[in-house]
This record gives sequence, structure tokens and C-alpha cells, in this order.
Amino acid sequence: MSLQERLNESRILNANDENKIAGLIKEKIKNGKYIFNSDFDSKSEFKDKLFILINNELENLCPSVRFLIDDEFVEKILSDIFGLGILEKYLNDREVTDIFIQDTEMIVIKNGLKNYLGKVFDSIDDVYLIIDRIKTNSNKIIDQRVPFLNTDLYDGSRCSIVIPPISDKVYISIRIFNCLDFNLKDLLKIGMFDEKTYLTLIELINDKKNIIISGAMGSGKTTLLNTLAKLIPKNEFINIIQDTPEIRLKEHPYVRLLTTRPKSREIDNEISQDKLLFETLRMKADRIIIGEVRDSMAAYQMLQALNTGHNGSFSTIHADSSLDALLRLETLALEYKPNLNSKVIKKIISRSIDTVIFLENEMDANSNIVKRKIKEITLLDKDLDERGDFKLKYL
Repeated sequence: MSLQERLNESRILNANDENKIAGLIKEKIKNGKYIFNSDFDSKSEFKDKLFILINNELENLCPSVRFLIDDEFVEKILSDIFGLGILEKYLNDREVTDIFIQDTEMIVIKNGLKNYLGKVFDSIDDVYLIIDRIKTNSNKIIDQRVPFLNTDLYDGSRCSIVIPPISDKVYISIRIFNCLDFNLKDLLKIGMFDEKTYLTLIELINDKKNIIISGAMGSGKTTLLNTLAKLIPKNEFINIIQDTPEIRLKEHPYVRLLTTRPKSREIDNEISQDKLLFETLRMKADRIIIGEVRDSMAAYQMLQALNTGHNGSFSTIHADSSLDALLRLETLALEYKPNLNSKVIKKIISRSIDTVIFLENEMDANSNIVKRKIKEITLLDKDLDERGDFKLKYL
């Protein structure tokens, strides 16, 4: 091969080349020699400029060699500098539902299986860098005075962070909601329910039944709620109350999103579920969707709201069965209104809720989730039985 042919030959970057170039670009951005500003309208424009910078650095290092710059390498640097680093790979994986970080180690749940990845960060400083980016984007505080943070990421994933001194390690838990783009037939295909249940669910929405979806953490409550809500006619006003923006109804023009706000600083005013419910009653909503009933005040206010003509509304609650969901709702409401007896609260519940759907995780011997499945669909009678208990009909 001639000298000219060798000079014109394209060379593939190896791992050492990539690490060296990535380090040079990060250092120059840090020192202000390369400026990235907010004038770019899209991620592709950031990638285009980054590609040029990588090419320039390679020409400076090896002017006589032409390198092939892999798109995956550009994405990696982009994620390291502007995104959430290694997390980006898993946030964009539709099969991943959860990411857990424990100091420098990581576990992901993919297709229901726990995958221990070991140490994925070089140091705890790299973990705190990711925390800083999450904190900055959320406009919230996390430090030794407020050592926990609950927020949503740019893609809508739910993120919870706990740091020392109230924990022995840094813990980051991320719940990914890639599956929220499913429709009801998608859930039928993956076996969450059978054809008969599929038709029943459509009928419940069309008949504007008030539905509570119950189950354990990670059982698919939010996914099912979001999927059922897509069946609501597009001419209806829908008020959605949630802690983080998990429920997405992009094709519905009359959706009003209301998000709670914790009191993270002295100057902040806390915005709770019950306050948002109060505002919702003034907004003439056709249906109300509450992401999850978490406290006693919200439980009682929700029951009151559903008794004011907002038929076809939804919510979720943590419980181990349909009956347990009703009993937990009763307990929460009684905590808020201790002057009312159990029978009165049960009467309010039976008048407010038409249907309880219970989801269950099917687990293997290693506690991996094999399948999320509707275990019960329970109809709630408007009247109590002679003993003052709920009258339930299991479909």
C-alpha cells in the first residue's frame, strides 16, 4: 500500500481513542473553550456541533489520519456532558422499567428480571454529578438539610433520591414509564388480561364507571390507568391530579394537568392533593383522574368529589386485593374524619366507587416479575349488606 493510500485510509476509533477525545472535549467545555448555549432547538443540533468538535480534536491529534466517528460514540459524549450519563441508555430502553443506584453500583429491572450491573461509576462524585443535573432540572433542593428529593425526569420517569446523613449510601430509584405509550390491545397481547376482560374494560369506560385500580408497587397500576384513560371521548374535560407527570393523554385536547408541590424551602407553599381537588371542583371537569391516593385528606376529598357528579373518574391505591383497597380507603377517610363512624364512610365509598380492579405480579422463584395481570374486577353495590359491609360482585 502506497503512502497516499495509507494517508487516505479511514481508521476506527478504539476505546483508548474515545476516552482521550471525550476527556479533551469535557475539559474544554468545563474551561469555557467550547461553548454550548440554549440557542439550539433540538438534540440533533447539539449532536451536529459535538460531531464537529470531535472531528477537530482528532485532526489536531492525528492530522494525517481520517477517523470514522461512530454515532454511538457521539451519543455517549452527549449523554455524559448534558444528560444523565450511563442512565440514558436504560431510560431509552422500552424493556427497562426500573433503575436503582446504590452509591457507585447499579441494578436495572428489564422484562421483570433484576440485573445487577455492579460498579458502573468511577467514583461517588460521578453519582453526585447526576444528582446535581436532576436537581437543577427539577428546580428543587437536595442537600444535608433536605436529604431527599422526589421529582420527575425530562422523559416523565419518576425519580426518588435519598442521601446521607439519613441513609448509609446514596440511593437513587427511577421508575421508567416507557410502557405508558401502550394501548389496550397492547396490554391484551402481553397477557395482562384476556379477551373477555378486554371487552369488560371498554364497557366500564363507556358506561362512565368510577374506577379504583389497586395493586402492589410495580404491578402496572399507572400503566393500566393511563391506557384506560385513552378510551375517554376526546370532547370531555379531564382534570389530572398527580405528584409527578406520569399520566399522558397527548391526543386529548381538553386535559388540565395539576401537580402537587412539597414544601422544600421556607419560602415555598405546599400544594397538596386536597388543595388541587378543591380547585378541580371549580373547573367544571367531566372526569377527574388522581394518580394515586396517598393520604387521609386526599382520600376523603376524592370520595366527596366523586359524589358530585364526576362520573367515569379514576384513581390508584396500594393494596393486596380489591377488598383491601376499599378497606384502606375507608381507613384513610376515617383518619381524616374520625367523628364519622365506619358505616357512614362505607356508605360514602359505596356511593362513590363503582369498580375496583386489582393487579397482581406473577413472580418466579427468584422474585422476578414474570407477568403483570388483572386478578380481580369487582363491582361495588350502592347499598351495604345487612351487617353494614360492602356488597361485592367479582366478575
